[in-house]
Parts: sequence; structure tokens; C-alpha cells
Amino acid sequence: MTKVRLIRNDGSVLTLDVTDYSVNFTRSVPVMPVPVLGERYGLDLNMVSADMKLNVILSDDDCAASAFAATAASASIDFSALANADGGTRQSYMTSGSVTASDLNGKFFEIESTYTGENTTRKPIKVQFNSGTGSHSSSSGPPKVTVGISGITTDATLAAAVKTACEAATFTDTITSTGGTNFANAFTLTLSAGEKDTGGATSKLTITQKETGSDGNNLTPTFSTNFTAFIPLYEEFAGGTDKSCRSAGDKLQDLIAYVGNASLLGASGSALSIDPDKALLEADVSLSDKQTADYIVGIQVPYNSLITSTSSNKDYAERNLVVISGRSDADRQDSKANTLDSSVVFNPTDKYTGINGTVVAMSFSYIAGENVYEGSLTFMPIDFLVGS
Repeated sequence: MTKVRLIRNDGSVLTLDVTDYSVNFTRSVPVMPVPVLGERYGLDLNMVSADMKLNVILSDDDCAASAFAATAASASIDFSALANADGGTRQSYMTSGSVTASDLNGKFFEIESTYTGENTTRKPIKVQFNSGTGSHSSSSGPPKVTVGISGITTDATLAAAVKTACEAATFTDTITSTGGTNFANAFTLTLSAGEKDTGGATSKLTITQKETGSDGNNLTPTFSTNFTAFIPLYEEFAGGTDKSCRSAGDKLQDLIAYVGNASLLGASGSALSIDPDKALLEADVSLSDKQTADYIVGIQVPYNSLITSTSSNKDYAERNLVVISGRSDADRQDSKANTLDSSVVFNPTDKYTGINGTVVAMSFSYIAGENVYEGSLTFMPIDFLVGS
């Protein structure tokens, strides 16, 4: 059976056993027969309706000890690339790009710990750049980290400076549920290769919550308004889960909640796409994190690919189905363009990480005495979704 993943608004994932599915696309092409000539003329405006119908079996998880443990949410900031794509391609940041330390002076981003994100009266942690010094500092009320970036000219050095400054930061503000006041009490920071890194550089900073559970999923990092032209590639906090082991009935109850009474209270996805990497309107915003956490915003359906495999033995590479829309070139929407691994974290504003949309119908049946539920889901691909 295929393991299909439904993605919630808070980044959590519900994995389903799918016995089979159908993908349905219908193009609206009005056809007009022409009298006398016996010909038929048509008008194709690229108006396409689509849905996916999945036959699903809900069964008890085979619970290993690890399934009873909560997992922590992570976010990342990749200082090797700009978030905005110019001409459909991500541009380099400092090392091979045009961003300088003076460009970043005074600009800041904010992150929420699991604890501060639970209450709007608790202030997020501000991380601000200062190109006038090479020294780092921290202050309180609200918590703030100042990163000295004087003389920094490379992506990896910038990422390392942020890591060093944050790990050393101390506050009087409480930022964990156990009373922790140091940045290191709330987060673990690691460096790895970024999208544009070469030669062993490590410009991607991953920030992992130390307090586990779905409460660690939030819509940060967020960047100051004057940061717009220089925002690096980033991912918001996601992947935090509570106890993950579920019975078949637990899964059915979850689906009832997701389909029967879930609110988006915001917008998700991208619209007015010039190409898959560039849209005039992108959003992943909800007015209430807690109320909208369980709304389904996407799906990841894995498949086996040979054309993107690098193995000479014709071993498959696993990819997720994607639906590329907008005014994209033909070579940017087929199987050769789908190069991300199926384990990629879903991003509503990145059409290559899965399919945006939501579940619009479900139907399940149960036979007394059995420990499985059989039924179907209907998922509708939607590029840009607005909900109340």
C-alpha cells in the first residue's frame, strides 16, 4: 500500500494507507460545430478542474517505543540563497551574491519558542544585525540578540555568527515552560550545507525546539518589513508532534475533525504564478495558530521515478506528485523537473514539495468486530486558498 501524507496547517502530518487512488483532470474546451464546412472549432483557455480520489484503510499503528515519544519542531534559515527568486532562479546571498553586511544593518527576524508561542503576551525573541561591530550581545524585556557582523562577507560566516550569538544569549525573560531564560534552554542550533553552498560551506542554520510536541509548530521566523529585499531562504517551525501512535479509530476521529470542522482563518498557497518559483501573491498565514492548526493545506503522494534517479542500476528515486500551474515553461512541470526527495518538508508556497489543496469529502464504513475502517477521501488541488 502507498503511504500518503496529509499535511495540516501547523505542519503536522497524518500518514494514511492508500490501496489505490485516481487522479482526475478535466479541461474545459468548448467546441462549436461549423455548419456547411463540417468542421469543429474550439477555444482552450487552460481552464482545468481537478480532484484526487483515494481509497483508504485505517488500521492501528504498529507502535514502536519511539512512536510514544513526542518530536520537536524545527525551522531553518539558509543564508546561501535569497528567498525571492529572480527570473525563476534563487539568487546567491553574500558569497556569490550582492548582499553585504551594511545591507543587513538594523534588520531583524523573530522566532517563537514552544513556550512563548503559546500566549500572545509572551514576546518572541528578536535577532538583530549590527554591522558596526563584530561583537555579540543580548538584552531583555523583550528578549533580544544582537549579532555583530562587521567585516563578514560570506554566507557561512554569517550563519556561524548568528549561531554563536544566539547560543551565548541570556535573558531575564522566561522562554521555556520550565523557567529557562537562556536561548540555549529553548533551542538547539546546527549548521549544514545550504542550497547554494559549495566546497563544504555550511550556511544553513537549523533551529530545533528543545520542548517537544505540536505546540512548537509556529509561523516563525518572521522578518522585519525593511528586510524584504534581503530575506534569506527559510522554513517555518514544523514537524513537532505529540505522541504519534494512533489506533484506527484515532485516525478516523482525526479525519472527522479535519474535514468536519476545521478553519483556515487566513490564506495558504501562491497565486498569479509567473513560473513555479515566482508568484505575485504568496501566503501561509492564519489569524489563530491554535484554532487553525488542523486544517488540511496539502498532500504528499509518493511515486517511483527513474528519470531523476542517479543510480546506474536503475534504482528508483522516490518523488511526490506535484501539480505545477501558472505560466510555466514546459520543462519546469514534468517528471524531469520534479527533483525533490519525497521526504521533503511540505511548503504551501513551494509547488515542488507536494500538492496544495484540501480534503473536500470523506466516507468510511466499519464492520463490528474489525479493527480497520475502509473508506475514501476526495482531495481537491487548489493553488491559493482563502478561508474564514
